[in-house]
Amino acid sequence: MNGLTDKRAFISGGCGDIGRTVAARFLAAGAKVMVADLLKPEDGTRVAQSLHRSNALYTVCDVTSAESVEAALARIESEWGGLDVALCCAGMVANEPFLEITAANWARTLEVNLTGSLRVAQAAARSMMKNPPDSSKRRGTVIFTGSWVQTMPWPEGAGYCASKAGQEMLMKVIAQELAPHGITCNVVAPGIVYAGLSRAIYDRDAAFRQRANQTIPLGRLSTSEEVAGAFLYLAGPDGAYVTGTSIVVDGGASLVRRDA
Repeated sequence: MNGLTDKRAFISGGCGDIGRTVAARFLAAGAKVMVADLLKPEDGTRVAQSLHRSNALYTVCDVTSAESVEAALARIESEWGGLDVALCCAGMVANEPFLEITAANWARTLEVNLTGSLRVAQAAARSMMKNPPDSSKRRGTVIFTGSWVQTMPWPEGAGYCASKAGQEMLMKVIAQELAPHGITCNVVAPGIVYAGLSRAIYDRDAAFRQRANQTIPLGRLSTSEEVAGAFLYLAGPDGAYVTGTSIVVDGGASLVRRDA
């Protein structure tokens, strides 16, 4: 499932736990990777250098700003002459009971998770349209980081669930419209990962921790490494004919756990 030699990848939210893990897997498979995030340039550069001395670069990118996204994608074009793979890993969560959801948290969640993915996908696809098709007639691929809750409700998670459900439908529309141009689009939908946003909530919120432990049939949270392989598959040659779908990596959480 390797075969990313010389492929040029862009990862929004690339300095987070999942973003860094995916970047490392891509680099090991031969890709060049630009990690994009909100860190200061010197801090982000240290992250990139820790991944690879020459094939990993950092750029500042705020997915809530079209200008920032376009500047970040322009940089990968200037550095490496184009873009083959774009991953949308930037995200946020603000869990609140439904009756207490604030307008600010609702708007911010949709802005980062859903509209941010739209911005990255648009800018990335415009760049990919310039690529010649490869041996499978693919010009590029866009992959969203979704969530198992894009189809399953989660208590106090209305904003996050809605943003991820919207992201999945956005993916399907992109896949349908861009397939004739040789651009694929898919979602990797993790379950509850002991990393990033989920790890922070799991560690500090006893109620969330108990609920999570009771939800997963496999009996544990996943690691970011267990999620990264799905991204590698979709970006590589084995995934060239896959578009418009979600790969759910959730330990069976969406099956609904039934204890005998």
